[in-house]
This record gives sequence, structure tokens and C-alpha cells, in this order.
Amino acid sequence: MQIAVLGLGRFGSQIVRELGQLGHEVLAVDLNEAGVERAAPHCAKAAVADITNELALRDLGVGSVDAVVVATGVLEASVLAAMNVQALGITAVYAKASNELHASILERIGVTRVVQPERDGGERFAHLLRVQGARDYLSVSHDYGIAIQDAPEHLHGRTLGELDSRDGTRRLLIAVRSGEVELNPVRDRTIGPGDLLVFAGRDEDLAREL
Repeated sequence: MQIAVLGLGRFGSQIVRELGQLGHEVLAVDLNEAGVERAAPHCAKAAVADITNELALRDLGVGSVDAVVVATGVLEASVLAAMNVQALGITAVYAKASNELHASILERIGVTRVVQPERDGGERFAHLLRVQGARDYLSVSHDYGIAIQDAPEHLHGRTLGELDSRDGTRRLLIAVRSGEVELNPVRDRTIGPGDLLVFAGRDEDLAREL
């Protein structure tokens, strides 16, 4: 994936390093030259630019990436940057929030996922970027984890056995949650609205659509 990270403080720098290690093509952007220099060895391109300036982001090619992470905790800069990339046509926008109010504002303007670093580490967040369909993710190793996913509507009424036969990946269904958690559920169980499916597998398998 091509991912732009806007804001290269401690959190943004960690995201850049982790995404680079996972094999993504990362564009890192910040107005602070020192932050850009630190990020440069870990990404495909690092640039000094104002993330609140839509034209500057357009010139850097941010509008052509697959996803954007707005990693600054400064409220005004964060909101403007998120709005800028949305104006450039990016629909997968992820952002850091410094508090609940900040998170609420980002959610209201349509950010895909909001993270508060006090609760969610940069490493976990980097994996969530790759496994975009996951509601939550637990890292087991560098590229292997456990993901919780909502059961999509087109699977409602089908059995878990049918899901196994059509999946074609190496992800392993280990549990279903519908109120209570069912570990190693029977394969004739019918999938219904509100079910959460818990898979274990490599990120590349977990990222595939159900």
C-alpha cells in the first residue's frame, strides 16, 4: 500500500517506522525539518511541507495514495489536514486525537478511524491500517495477528462452513461473538446480524474481504 503520514512527532515517526518494516510505500510529511530527516531512512519519500495547506499536499501527490494517517495531535492542524486529504479524494483517512473532544470532531468530519495513543499504540495502529476491515487487532508477531471483524451483510444466513469453503485464505476462524463468545464454533452455525468474527492469520490474509 501507498500511505502518507502527516505529522512526524513521536507517534507519527513510530507509524512511519512500523509501516516501512511492514513493506508499505510511505510518504512522510512535516513542517519540521528535523522530524523529516529522522523519518527519511524509514520511508520511500520524506518532505518538508505544511500539512494544513491543501495545495502543498496535492503537489506532493498525497491525492494518489491508498490511505492517509494524520498523526499530529494539534487540533486545528489535525482537522485541517484531514479535510484537505478528503478534498483530494482520499476516503481512507486515519487520525490521532489528543482527547475525547478532538476524537469527536474528527469522527464528525468523516475520518475513517480515530486513535488515541494513550489507549492505542502506534504498532497496533499500523497493523489496523493494513487490515482495514478489522474492528480491532492484536499483534502476535511482525506480520501475524488476531483480527475482529463485523460479519458483512452478504454472509447473513450462511453457515460458518460455507465461509470456510469460499474463503480461500489461510486465516483461521477461532471464535464468534454475538453477546457471548463462542470459541471454536461449530461449522453449521448460521451467521447473523451483529455477529463478530474473530480470525487469526497473517496480515495479508486478514486484509482480504470476506
